[in-house]
Amino acid sequence: MRLSEIIKYYSQPEIVEELIRYATNREVVAKFGEIFGKRPDILQFPKDVIRQVRMGATSWHASEELWSDPLQLRPELEKKDLDKLRIGFDLVLDIDCKILEWSKICAKLLCEALDLHNVQYDIKFSGGSGFHIGIPWEALYSGEQLPFPDTAQIVARYLKEYIRNKLAQKLIELEGDIKKLVEKSGKKAEDIKKENSIDPYKLLEIDTVAISSRHLLRMPYSLNEKKWLVSLPISPKEIESFEPEQARPENVRGVKLRFLDRTKIKESSASDLLNGAYDWLNKNLVENVASSVSSTKPSELYTSKITEKEFPPCIRAILEGLEDGRKRSLFVLLNFLKVGKWSQPEIEKFVYEWNAKNKPPLKTGYIRTQLAWHSRQTKVIPPPNCRSFYQDFGVCKPNQICEKIKNPISYKKLLNLSSKK
Repeated sequence: MRLSEIIKYYSQPEIVEELIRYATNREVVAKFGEIFGKRPDILQFPKDVIRQVRMGATSWHASEELWSDPLQLRPELEKKDLDKLRIGFDLVLDIDCKILEWSKICAKLLCEALDLHNVQYDIKFSGGSGFHIGIPWEALYSGEQLPFPDTAQIVARYLKEYIRNKLAQKLIELEGDIKKLVEKSGKKAEDIKKENSIDPYKLLEIDTVAISSRHLLRMPYSLNEKKWLVSLPISPKEIESFEPEQARPENVRGVKLRFLDRTKIKESSASDLLNGAYDWLNKNLVENVASSVSSTKPSELYTSKITEKEFPPCIRAILEGLEDGRKRSLFVLLNFLKVGKWSQPEIEKFVYEWNAKNKPPLKTGYIRTQLAWHSRQTKVIPPPNCRSFYQDFGVCKPNQICEKIKNPISYKKLLNLSSKK
């Protein structure tokens, strides 16, 4: 694409205004062909767009995270420093696939899933052969900060699993059979087959790796240098009928739709989605733990409330406060105390007091969500078995009694036996 054509496209006042709007509170980096500009940088004034284009800029890429001062970002900043600068984040689902029709199916299913969860969102064509689906921070925000990238990654993984079976079915229906999918993808049949169906994520990807701190994503109305198409916002109703021809620069006149338009978002409208994602996460954790402790005897479950003096060394180590393994420790404590016959109010008070010792403490919203989920569960599941799980974050500190048990819940029984000798 000639420089004169690039300048002509980016000279449209509405396009310039939209780039500046989207850039607010974001780290923005210009791309010059295949080379990215310096970081950190911002895009603040309309004149900067034309100036950078004349210098060879072909597109702009922006952070999903929203910052109080993007120019303060540095590679050497620790997580706690990034957390202080971060004022929020948008969740962007990046559908990565070389075949547009397959991307359309995935995008449509994701939009349907978000509709079922009452989420407000926007969608745009990537400029290549995929789509970006964005949920604004305002929809996720419920009065306090959410951990990043954890929250976004959990939601993305949940949505991937939510549409997995239907996505596999729709891909097979589109191509007629699995053989056609194998031929089009260039992959081996054994790589994509899964039982009587396929693993759709061997054919396309909803990129969760890209959901990470300071990751940059092509801005809406920016050009894609490989195909010279515009990363164009579209309506969810247009997904099936969308053709790349619509995103040719000469066909994009002005701004018809915005991507991540904050003016129309109802605060906390994604609460059902967040609750669903964390319920899914907890269910998987519980199932994994349940399978690993299936040999635990019912007689080993407590019949009376365990006292803090009877806590095993690993639980005591957790209670000192942690930097690493705080979420895993919360999961352990909630299961351990429930098995230990503590009431829900006692568990809540104890957990909040413990969290104050962590460096840094877990977000209150995260703890509240976990407490609510665990309180709804009727099945009592012991904490994970000993050794490797607790060794991973440095709280396995075995004594002589620990050498004889497989699960922390067994500690009290042997402790009482040894004290009687």
